[in-house]
Amino acid sequence: MTVSEITFWKESVGQRQQGATLVEFLVQACRLNESDARDLIDFGSVQVSGRRERNPSRRLFPGDEVRVHWPRKGIRRFYEVDPARFLHRDRSILAYDKEAGVPSQETPSDAYNNLYAAVLRHLKAAGGTPYAALHHRLDRETSGVMLFALDPSVNRALGSLFQQRRMVKSYLAWCQGVPEADRWSVEKDIGRGKGRYLACPKGEGKPARTDFRVLWRGSERSLVAAEPLTGRTHQVRLHLADSGHPVIGDRRYGSTLPGPLLLHAHRLAFPHPITGEETVVTAPLPEHFPRPPEGAIPG
Repeated sequence: MTVSEITFWKESVGQRQQGATLVEFLVQACRLNESDARDLIDFGSVQVSGRRERNPSRRLFPGDEVRVHWPRKGIRRFYEVDPARFLHRDRSILAYDKEAGVPSQETPSDAYNNLYAAVLRHLKAAGGTPYAALHHRLDRETSGVMLFALDPSVNRALGSLFQQRRMVKSYLAWCQGVPEADRWSVEKDIGRGKGRYLACPKGEGKPARTDFRVLWRGSERSLVAAEPLTGRTHQVRLHLADSGHPVIGDRRYGSTLPGPLLLHAHRLAFPHPITGEETVVTAPLPEHFPRPPEGAIPG
């Protein structure tokens, strides 16, 4: 098996390699040319002792563990933000309509093609000192509203809004089947088991609650609104699956219908961290999201 055929590789630095630079180590251990090794480091695919390392000249010592998370599609820099997708921007906050298929932040193999890094590049290109902070995230395949702090002075206020549940998050999801109840809530912990997230009884994971409301019923699928009161990983997806109605396209959690994940972070409502004024940011439905009958989605 060649290096390009694997997704993860690691090796500890031995006595003979003491003092070698990171790029020298990769050239020797992975049989790369120097240019490719430097590009891999710059792309954010290399860690030393558990931390991403972007300096090719870093000296290594015995016991250091070098990890390479090989990019599945190779080293390709293709993603940048689209200013037309800015939903709100002022001096302190920025809301963006994230595309489905784009990670919210860096992944182990790719520190370039993600929304957070692209926002920083956009701010830098516009002049001044680029700063952005994330207080929440969306799954890679989930589209919709993401909020960034543009000034460190609002981080505490934004964090408090999320912790105090004054940041009202509204999702839209096409789910499989037809729920009987018009409204219901799921209050199950989110935990991990066998390498994946799962909904579990209270006390076995992190507390989580999601409120659901049916907006439209079809013969085999329904449109529901979801309001997560907590912000756990995969929370809406897991709680819908636990209700017997997985998000369409969510094969990880039980959907048997083909197509993309039909989950959209539709709206975010909160008091502005500076002015206190009620701020509502709405992301339009993406192209891949089926349109419900007129009037199904509240204004």
